[in-house]
Amino acid sequence: MKRVLLFSLLFFLTLSVFAYETVIVHFPDKELWIKGYYKKTPTEAILQYVPGGQSSNNWTRTVVIHSYKGSQYPINVFLSNTTARMLKINPTASYKTLFLRPDNAIVGRCTNNYGKIQSQCEFLRVTRSYEGTITIHYMNKNKQEFMNEYNKWYKIIKDARLYNSYYRDERILDKAEYFEL
Repeated sequence: MKRVLLFSLLFFLTLSVFAYETVIVHFPDKELWIKGYYKKTPTEAILQYVPGGQSSNNWTRTVVIHSYKGSQYPINVFLSNTTARMLKINPTASYKTLFLRPDNAIVGRCTNNYGKIQSQCEFLRVTRSYEGTITIHYMNKNKQEFMNEYNKWYKIIKDARLYNSYYRDERILDKAEYFEL
């Protein structure tokens, strides 16, 4: 049975009606992924998953989902701003555009060690949500493993889906966890 990562984003439709948006990520069947970190503010929420036995500060691979409520920047502008900030942190490799549409984009890169920052390879997806923007970021500190599993993780990140519901109890079958953001 596929483990499914679900987290709900709480958005207001009207003063009295709520909508819940859930991101669904299908992790590989034989891998245990656990919540490493979660934080919510009125305009942002961040959720990090790591392989079992690892933590938010000590990981070899991670998936980070970040929601930005109310963000209405065009996807290409949001992506450019986000990648520019990350290039300042580690400028050893530029991003390559892998998929680009007006409402959805994926870029990737592999970096080298830079100062105290360890090299890593990553996919970054930016997508439009009902009331904002969501990023889904997969990072792997082992370049060879990333390259060996490139197609698998690209598909996982690309196939992550948003599910909208007007009712808190309307959930998808086989849902393991959800997070209202």
